[in-house]
Amino acid sequence: MKSLDQAERDTYRVIITRRSGSEILFSSNGPGWSLPRLEILSRFRVAEQLTAKVHAEIGVRAYCLLDLDLGLSTSNRNSGPTIHAIMEALQQDESAPPGSCWLPINGVLAGFIDVREDGLAVKEALHGADSNLSKQYVGPFAMPGWLEQLFEWVQTQLDPQGFRITGVIRQLNASSTFSLIRLETTGPAVWFKATGKPNLHERPISLSLARLFPEYVPAILGVHPTWNGWLSKEALGTTLDGLAESSVWESVAMELAKLQIASVGKCAELLASGCKDRRLPKLIEYINPFCARMTEFMAVQEKIPPEPLISSQLALLCERLKEACTLLEEFRLPATLGHTDFNPGNILVSSTGCCFLDWAEGCVTHPFITFEYLREHARRTLRQDTPIGERLARAYLRSWESFFSLDALVHAMAFSPLIAIFVSAIAGETWRSLDPVRDPRIAAYFRSLTRRMYREATDTVERSERCLKYS
Repeated sequence: MKSLDQAERDTYRVIITRRSGSEILFSSNGPGWSLPRLEILSRFRVAEQLTAKVHAEIGVRAYCLLDLDLGLSTSNRNSGPTIHAIMEALQQDESAPPGSCWLPINGVLAGFIDVREDGLAVKEALHGADSNLSKQYVGPFAMPGWLEQLFEWVQTQLDPQGFRITGVIRQLNASSTFSLIRLETTGPAVWFKATGKPNLHERPISLSLARLFPEYVPAILGVHPTWNGWLSKEALGTTLDGLAESSVWESVAMELAKLQIASVGKCAELLASGCKDRRLPKLIEYINPFCARMTEFMAVQEKIPPEPLISSQLALLCERLKEACTLLEEFRLPATLGHTDFNPGNILVSSTGCCFLDWAEGCVTHPFITFEYLREHARRTLRQDTPIGERLARAYLRSWESFFSLDALVHAMAFSPLIAIFVSAIAGETWRSLDPVRDPRIAAYFRSLTRRMYREATDTVERSERCLKYS
């Protein structure tokens, strides 16, 4: 694993505006002016890094509106292409830091002010922003001044509780239609989240879960229908990905089972709220189309090894998937609330229990599917603890033993790893729409998943005849 010093980085030129976008912050560059430049780590949260760096290195508190890859020829060998981020100062009368100046945007665009090559960058960026902000594509979080509107709305939600927002924020995600931002108050902190397409369903799912299972998800304080957003009380705890004690993971497995058992009989309501239907009969409908697409993906594989799967192997996989779904259904475990992106970063652990976050991938499915994702993360995180998978299963099944025999549960679990990989593969629509020639990297990912499914399928029969060893 690369250290942070070795990690890939992206270069950003930040267009920081104030006073309704009429002025832009420039840094002194000899006889002229230039946009501030920042480097951030690739594949980490952009908005969170930019806001922190702008404050630490430039001295301005700002938040992100948009980031735009304009394709301008402003790259270097070390950091790659330069991306532009449009930001807004938190304070409209924010003073310019030493060596910087607020310049009127009209003068920059008209060429009256010497900003060297950044004049073109500003013009292109604002043109891109204008296109993005056209009425038919407009998103509320690309518009200057939206944060002030958010502050006003949040305060109305907090007034009955006697708290006030302090103005201190932590912005994690930013785009024209998506937002995730933490706001400090004179009491507990709160989180505002809003989603656009294709995750419009996350809001109704979150509201439904907060009503049905309040002990397992953050409390909802308010709903902003116009922005498809909602305000939640900050849940206390530490994310599971920062915890390496096996006992903690086992406790999470038990809490997951309790949540799922509590959801039995509520599937119709969960599906109506927007949860995807990943029940076993529905999964069987996906098997033939998926295997047909993977036949196409294997046919265009160029890099060997690994060897692509041949038609007979894919046919065997197809049959084993159907058999596993059918056999798993015969054990008569009920469908429950599930999560196809059940990862430790979305699980908060505290002395009072667990809180499960981010339900855009919420679904109704066989309960063991979600458990398999937790077990896979545990194996990766606790690599030195080789029996962790068995201990996690033991903890998870303990709650289910009140309803089913241990023997039946253990035999049923023999089929769930294969189905869990399949559910992960079909979680979105990418496998249907992807051109494997034009997108070789993503096609390679699907081929890898399919090969893993094939290996799992060939082991399933043997595993079904074994029982987990319980002390």
